Amino acid sequence: MRVTREQALELERIEMAAWRDVHAAATSDDRAALAIRSRDLADAFVMSSDREESLLANRVIGLGLHAPVTGDTLDELVAHYRGRVPGFAINLSPFAEPATLQGPFAERGFATFFHHLKWWRDAATYEAPATLLRIRHATADDAAMWAQLAAQVFDWSAPHAGWSARVIGREGWWHGFALDRGIPIGVAAAYVHDGAAWLGFAGTLASHRRQGAQSALLAARIAYVRAAGARVLTLETAPDWPDVPGESLRNAARAGFHPAYERPSWIWPAR
Repeated sequence: MRVTREQALELERIEMAAWRDVHAAATSDDRAALAIRSRDLADAFVMSSDREESLLANRVIGLGLHAPVTGDTLDELVAHYRGRVPGFAINLSPFAEPATLQGPFAERGFATFFHHLKWWRDAATYEAPATLLRIRHATADDAAMWAQLAAQVFDWSAPHAGWSARVIGREGWWHGFALDRGIPIGVAAAYVHDGAAWLGFAGTLASHRRQGAQSALLAARIAYVRAAGARVLTLETAPDWPDVPGESLRNAARAGFHPAYERPSWIWPAR
């Protein structure tokens, strides 16, 4: 590990805070349309959206960081998701306790499936490489446009796009576009709270990748969170595996982020 336990707790805390705020933005119509049943359990955040099959929509973050994981907690998580979705993930920090969770996971039919690479950096300035693309802050008036483009990039359903639009303009958030001759072709967001920042929802249309959109959006987000008082920044990418595209990983490293740790996804049921 490249960070201390205290640093890891801060990285996980701000990520959970961002996702809790995303879920707090959901209206009753959003919750009905997507069958959102998110909740807190054992100081972890349980993301649950029964009408979405994605493991990104049905997963648990922060488990085992403030209280040791028990068999009863794992059983409660399985019961929460069982029969509602094809499966769910637990994104487990290497600092989660106890350290011997492989046995309880295996006994309940979990298996590792994928790893996120967690990154961190301080709030130093960053100047992105030159690009012909331009960056524009998305205001509440742009919410529908931002969400529609994000839905194209991330393959979201119309109800999910509607929900994501409601996050734009909420306290602590920055959303932005990358523009090609005035046309939005990329999106990204950042959330700042209590001296830390989480950067997420970053993606570009396939037709405009490798033109510097995400590096420019990283620079804009870093400038925003610096001004908002963030001292530590974090994001996640795919791991440095030979068969996984590495554009996001390279963009993060270029922008001054450092690998903190790999965070395995324990999937139930095993795949």
